[in-house]
Amino acid sequence: MSTYLFHLRESLKLPGFWLYSSWLDIITRYRRTRLGLLWIVIPTAVFIGVIGGVYSRVMGHDPAFYLPYLAIGYVLFRFMTQSLAESGSIMRSHKAFIMDGRTRLSDYVLRSIAKAFFYFACSVLVIIGALLWSPMYSVWNVLTLLLTFPVIVLNAIWLSTCTSMIGARYPDSGEMINTAMRFGLLLTPILWVGDRFPAGTFGWWAVHLNPAYHLITFARNPILGEAIPMATVSFIVGLTVAGWGLAIVLYRRYARFVPLWI
Repeated sequence: MSTYLFHLRESLKLPGFWLYSSWLDIITRYRRTRLGLLWIVIPTAVFIGVIGGVYSRVMGHDPAFYLPYLAIGYVLFRFMTQSLAESGSIMRSHKAFIMDGRTRLSDYVLRSIAKAFFYFACSVLVIIGALLWSPMYSVWNVLTLLLTFPVIVLNAIWLSTCTSMIGARYPDSGEMINTAMRFGLLLTPILWVGDRFPAGTFGWWAVHLNPAYHLITFARNPILGEAIPMATVSFIVGLTVAGWGLAIVLYRRYARFVPLWI
């Protein structure tokens, strides 16, 4: 077993550090506010309600279709963004722990994933609200996330591992990731519908070579009662296998240098 998989297994067996510390971060952030943890849901709900109402008219979509489409895509993309943004600086923000000898770096990777997951779990309420509002879809379809979301988490883990290694070596990478994800929100079919480009055109290729598009489609289509394209399934299988291979190699080669870099 590789060093990375061994450390990851040990971290999953002992979740106290990364699970509790991520939850503690969220609690302490909102404990002085009057609405508390509702502030996790309110910005997302306002964004979906306002942007969904405006863009559905601008783009000529039925709001009953567009609001659930936007809500699912935005909440999933937000999970990916938070995972990457947190992991980019996670090693440097835990310098004291690492320099004290806690060198199982998988704990910090899982901490970034866990924190993003708590936000995602709360934001699922917005998806449920959009599905309840729309007469086109069944709210029970949201249960398909129990099957599809773990695949997104698997990809978030290997990507956060690679990002954390790069972030430890190059501090500027965190800002680069944040900038790229802001553009990614506009370039990924979240605010707009992805089937607007004819097959084979530049726009079609730009969409179908976007990993975020396939990950979101993989989870969004079953909720909307649509089939998952085989091209998306094939892309995600290849992405997952290649990504985990890359994470294993990077962790084995560079994890020991992290204390020096930070």
